[in-house]
Amino acid sequence: MKKLSYGLLVAVLINYQNKFNLIKMNKLMLYILGCVILVFTHSCKQEDIITEYIPVPVTETGHKLVDNTDLFASIYKDSLYTLADGVIVTELAYLSVKGLAMHMFIFEVDLNSPEVSIQASLPYDKYEFAMQPMTEQALAVDEEATYVYGGTNADFFNMTTGVPRGLYVRNGITLKNTFDSNDRSFFAITNEGKAAIGMVEDYPQMRETIREAVGGSVRLVRDGVVVPQTNVSVEPRTAIGISQNGDKVYIMVVDGRNFSYSNGMTYTELGQILQALGAYDAINLDGGGSSTFFIRKEDGFSDDRFEIRNWPSDRGGLERPVANGLLIVGKN
Repeated sequence: MKKLSYGLLVAVLINYQNKFNLIKMNKLMLYILGCVILVFTHSCKQEDIITEYIPVPVTETGHKLVDNTDLFASIYKDSLYTLADGVIVTELAYLSVKGLAMHMFIFEVDLNSPEVSIQASLPYDKYEFAMQPMTEQALAVDEEATYVYGGTNADFFNMTTGVPRGLYVRNGITLKNTFDSNDRSFFAITNEGKAAIGMVEDYPQMRETIREAVGGSVRLVRDGVVVPQTNVSVEPRTAIGISQNGDKVYIMVVDGRNFSYSNGMTYTELGQILQALGAYDAINLDGGGSSTFFIRKEDGFSDDRFEIRNWPSDRGGLERPVANGLLIVGKN
């Protein structure tokens, strides 16, 4: 159509009404005016109403993700803070290229730091199967000698018995050395303090070297390459990746099941994020309502010294009791 201005359209219609001086046509004319304006705004030049989104990261982590993936349309929050020497937290709120709201939380742990290590957590700090929220598992071990900086949930588990589905080792003591299927994975800290990732078939040759371990599910990144996935479901996720030499660990939680806040990720998107962070190998951990990301918010030992940063999905933001987790702790 011709590029008529809004004012010109109004003038034409008013002139038409005055010419015939038909008061009863007022409602009809207003209806026609509305229709014409609607057609005008939708058919003249659509590119005038298209918004171009450009993600503008702030932190180094944000730049890695934007530069090395195509998942970000716009970033609303990109903040970074340090919990300890060797422990960095990044939190991102963004609009995905799918047009979905997203919230993501990432620990980057440098195992070269003399200040920190990673250990598997135990419910009630007892060597038995049970379930307990992650901040309470942290409280059970937090002291000057084992100072907890933060952590996440870990393995899938039987929600009646608390038995995890995969490998479970704490401080060199093996609580479980079996897997419920042959496609299971695990994350481990070796006796040398390095991080490792393996599958069921890798466990026999690694078992004597493992000090800490929790089970996982699908492999997300293998040898630096994102692993193709057939499962395309979008869920809240917890996942973990490691650098090629095992000295860097990336633990992330992405919230989901809340349309206006955060929608979750597919396995492929999760792998792309971890690869962009620097993961050479990565696996998926338990997600859904189990996904929990917490940090230490103060130096002392008050009862509320741990803060949940994400929004657990199935209890209105409350933690789910889980079978085990991963704690980032100060070295003894």
